Amino acid sequence: MQEAHSQRPSQGKRSPFVVGIGAAAIAATVTLVVMMNNSPQVSTADQVSSVSKQCTLMQRRLLVATEHGGGTVRFRASGWLSPPFTLTAQPQVVIFPLPRPGDAPMSEQISVEGNATNVVITSEVTDLHQVFDVSGIYAYTVTWAPRKSC
Repeated sequence: MQEAHSQRPSQGKRSPFVVGIGAAAIAATVTLVVMMNNSPQVSTADQVSSVSKQCTLMQRRLLVATEHGGGTVRFRASGWLSPPFTLTAQPQVVIFPLPRPGDAPMSEQISVEGNATNVVITSEVTDLHQVFDVSGIYAYTVTWAPRKSC
């Protein structure tokens, strides 16, 4: 009697097509994992800073100097008193604590206190130019125009 032999391939062997598909799947998975790990990470802080890169209101600033006078002055506005400024020909920046208005011009009463001659007040952003002497207190009104820095 003849023995019946089955023509089954052994269980350890696979066709080259199946092996190729498996290798391609593994390669694609490794590539995907590497790409995900090497992608630039955007932190929450970066996202917030990109969203918050909005325009901000500029500070209220004036320049004070003298052309040929001298003396020392202080500025008072909205309950704030500046440190003393000894006047020179070189303009000095006076920074007021409040920012400029956001939407519409706003007037503010400013007092210059001290003793000085030929006080020159100018602005970096407007055509403001005042010259006066002060002996005690000199009061004037500034209209702050809306200004933003971006």
